[in-house]
Amino acid sequence: MDRIDNPLDVAMSQLAENPENTALEIALKIAVAIPAVAIVDAIREHFLNRRRFERVKETLVVFQAEFEALQNESAKDRQRLDAISDFPKSAEFAEAVIAVAEEAVRSTNVEKIKRLGRVLANGSDPNTASSNDDDLTSFIHDVTQLSEGDIKVLEQLASPASALNFALGAQKSTLPESSFQAVIDDAEREKLLTEDFYSHCFRLVGFGLAARIPGNSPSLALNNYSFRLTRRGHKLLALLKHRA
Repeated sequence: MDRIDNPLDVAMSQLAENPENTALEIALKIAVAIPAVAIVDAIREHFLNRRRFERVKETLVVFQAEFEALQNESAKDRQRLDAISDFPKSAEFAEAVIAVAEEAVRSTNVEKIKRLGRVLANGSDPNTASSNDDDLTSFIHDVTQLSEGDIKVLEQLASPASALNFALGAQKSTLPESSFQAVIDDAEREKLLTEDFYSHCFRLVGFGLAARIPGNSPSLALNNYSFRLTRRGHKLLALLKHRA
């Protein structure tokens, strides 16, 4: 087929002649050049203002439910409850809401949208907020970039079996190799390929959520390195806690 007859080439040529097209127009012109109705429908839904609003609304519905559950949990701690109730009046909350809205309209993943609502709600908890210097918006952006596998491994590294669930803010420079090996065993039992498991570990390191520690045993996998959660990793888990 000549390039002049290729519908995709025609679409791209038209876009080059008119660079002022909107994002929706660009996406649709490219999509209609490909014989896949599902692609066109998915792109149209992603860019429609109504659907974008609905995604933000879904996030805020989760936020409200989690926020009220957090308030109920803190009912007997007046100081904590007051701090939680005052959070929506703060500049940090306003900034976080904008970040959540921006990320929600870009996502079509229901679980990620729910996580955004939980992070926004749990960010109001002084017990969580005081545990790390990073602002809430940085965690909001991280949540949208982490895959389901990343989240699963994050939770595994914090499991009691791994002996890694030390208190937020605590210092820990060593990790028993047997403890990390227990995490590996759990991953294998759950049918996660060891190679994939390590891949997720390294991704978590890139986000500052996990740290790599040299091991002493020649039998330990992956060039004698094991992993533990950082304080930042523990904080993200706290922000993802589901209460409602």
